[in-house]
Amino acid sequence: MKLVVENRFALLGLVMVALSALFGVALVTSPASGTDAAGPAERARVESAVRACPPPQGDDDSGTIAAYGPADGADKGKLTAAANPAAPEEDDDGAVPSPEPIGRSGQPGTPWTAEPGDSGTHTVVRATGGLAAGVELTQATLGKDEKAVTEVRCPEPGLSTWFAAPGGDDLKDLRLHAGNPDDSAATVNVDVYATDGPAVSKETRGIAVAPNSDAEIDLGPLVESTGAVGVHVRTASGRVAASLFAEKSKRGADWVPPANPPATTHVIPGVPEGGGDRRLIVAAPGEDPADVKVRAFTPDGEADHDALESLDVPPSASAELSLEGPLDKKPATIVVTATRPVVAAVAMSRSDGDDTAYTAAVDPLEGGLNSTAVVPSLPKDTDSELLIGAPEKAATVRVTPVAADGSTGDPKETKVKAGRTEPVKVGADAAALVVEAVKGSGPAYAARVLKGDGATSVLPLPPAPAEIALPSVSDSLTSVVR
Repeated sequence: MKLVVENRFALLGLVMVALSALFGVALVTSPASGTDAAGPAERARVESAVRACPPPQGDDDSGTIAAYGPADGADKGKLTAAANPAAPEEDDDGAVPSPEPIGRSGQPGTPWTAEPGDSGTHTVVRATGGLAAGVELTQATLGKDEKAVTEVRCPEPGLSTWFAAPGGDDLKDLRLHAGNPDDSAATVNVDVYATDGPAVSKETRGIAVAPNSDAEIDLGPLVESTGAVGVHVRTASGRVAASLFAEKSKRGADWVPPANPPATTHVIPGVPEGGGDRRLIVAAPGEDPADVKVRAFTPDGEADHDALESLDVPPSASAELSLEGPLDKKPATIVVTATRPVVAAVAMSRSDGDDTAYTAAVDPLEGGLNSTAVVPSLPKDTDSELLIGAPEKAATVRVTPVAADGSTGDPKETKVKAGRTEPVKVGADAAALVVEAVKGSGPAYAARVLKGDGATSVLPLPPAPAEIALPSVSDSLTSVVR
């Protein structure tokens, strides 16, 4: 027995000698001390993109899916769109038929549009090569028989998505749509944070979403008695593209844009001008309460109002704050600063209650890879306006219109003073827009306001990078083993 123990220690010693030699080689071959071992961050071009547009809501609405990615001499690539039915059965020859394509294949630098299929499921859009770099997709619907306009950014499938939305008796429905465009199953859990704490239901746990299939989760019963709610969609396995649709009891419905993940600072662009209700919704998912400070930046500068001084959010709960008085009908960019990580969004409705719109925290347009955002569509019979916020430093934004044939118009630069929000009018002849923070600009927070026949929808504009930064590697155990 003693011999066995001694051999074990001897084996351990040999392992330590081998590891020392391995690390020694890594150290000798690494850059000299005092230099960046990883060097400049490597960049890789985006060569593949998958988005899942949720099924249009409303029986009398006409939907349009739009895609656009700036061309820069890259290879042509391919863009396809198809309904996302459950995986079809094999035919007699053992082959699995592909879904019927929707629309035509796109061209890099040319706006692309298609009508969603009639299957009532997600429409999955896949782009490769030059069509994937910097591509953005949206789906807009316009009411036929009544005033209505909605718009949603078609999300990419992921592991985690956050929303902040209204609740209450005047909300007829709050529906979560989860699309699984992958060939493997996904399991979804939905966490709901109401004003009095977490709202739990067995219907929001362990939701199975089959490959190439959809799930619709009704959150209405969980939010009837709360004025505000935070929603976290997360997967235990697989991934899904999550979209949230809010419909009021009377009239007024729209998609709630996803919010940035919990953080202590958020910037929410795109609060349009006009009267009616404007409510800030904040959810604190942690175990500690959050003390929230709110600032509002309009075209005239920062709003000064007692209501913005503080908002207390209980742990694992949500809270709301009226912005109607502080904004005084002016367009604005909202900045939220909290003592604990929170999620934040703004819900808006006209004074007659017939129209609703939502906007949420978004990343800024700034130098480097994240300098550009894309508006892929300017639907006919609508008006578009950009709202650019510069709460920190002065910003300069260049807006380039793109025609239906891919030709670009004259760029227009807009300077936004620090602590201001600047409206930018958009010409009716453009089919898409490229919004870019110019070199040297401070962080710019952008949103598109879409108006049609008296109805409004807001689309926050996150960066749409054509390239991504690869993770750097240094002389750690992980890098040595890899």
